[in-house]
Amino acid sequence: MSQRLHIDSSGRLRGPASISYNSPFPCPNGKEGGMLVPRGIMGVVMHTMVGNLPGTISVFNDPGFQASAHFGIDQNGHIHQFGPVNGWMAWAEVNGNPNWYSIEHADGGNPDIPLTDAQLTASAQVLEALATFGVFPLQVANSPAQEGYGVHFMGGDGWGGHSCPDVPPRNVRSSQRAEILRRAAALRAVPPPPPTAVTDGTLGLAAFAARHRTSPAPVLRATAEAAANGGFASALATYVNTVFATDNAIMPDNMLLHYQQKDANGHWHTLSWQTGHAQHPEDPESLHALASRLGTDSESIVRLTAEHNDGGHFSGAEFDYINGVFTRSTVLLPAGLTLQFG
Repeated sequence: MSQRLHIDSSGRLRGPASISYNSPFPCPNGKEGGMLVPRGIMGVVMHTMVGNLPGTISVFNDPGFQASAHFGIDQNGHIHQFGPVNGWMAWAEVNGNPNWYSIEHADGGNPDIPLTDAQLTASAQVLEALATFGVFPLQVANSPAQEGYGVHFMGGDGWGGHSCPDVPPRNVRSSQRAEILRRAAALRAVPPPPPTAVTDGTLGLAAFAARHRTSPAPVLRATAEAAANGGFASALATYVNTVFATDNAIMPDNMLLHYQQKDANGHWHTLSWQTGHAQHPEDPESLHALASRLGTDSESIVRLTAEHNDGGHFSGAEFDYINGVFTRSTVLLPAGLTLQFG
């Protein structure tokens, strides 16, 4: 079950979803201080990429195109944030830019196909978080004078004269706003997970997290963060290492991991490792294999990666990989562990 996301004090989207942040952040196409939040916010505009997320990231990072959006969502529901939503203005709707957030959706080059189920859910999560932060209602908007969830073409010539986010007369994607709004409203009806829960020895971490409406990666992050020394209890550390030791799935490229090593004087240093054969001839490999080669263990890499990632959260590829490992695992959590939810 999907959960609510939130906007942190820096204007970044946070929470239990697959989220990545543009580098540089914000992207070069946009204007700092161009939006007055929340007083000047009317809502969110649905866009379509006429392509896929990697190409859109490339375009929005090229100053020659003078175009951007606040978010892009691919067919698998991965969310990429191009800039903060606490005042940075994307260049997406011309005259509408100062008052409207913007979400691009991948379409594989065909805007006449519907959003995937994963895109509907991710878009609902982003929309709900923006509506909370920007203080506008969860409703359809069909003109620039209405608050809510609008579409690019509603702005006419003043917004660039586009048919985006779809092709008339079917208007497949814009008609899906009702379902996105339904899912966004449903997120608000889901009670928040309890702050802690104690394991009973009958479930693995993925099933335990699902029971409490979250996923493994946020549980591990919150549990480490709540510990006095920022570490896992011995039994949990052993469990995490066992799970990774029994999983042979290789890590995808461009995961940014953190680990510690001692120097010649016995001092500890935190170092980073970006996966990918271009950076390391040994790749691709599993996290357990990497930890063994670096002289450390999987649980410490997981902890340090959460701690040193931007904002202290797993995001993007790290989030997906860690969740995948625990979802595949049949190893059960030991009884009596207190796990945190954040």
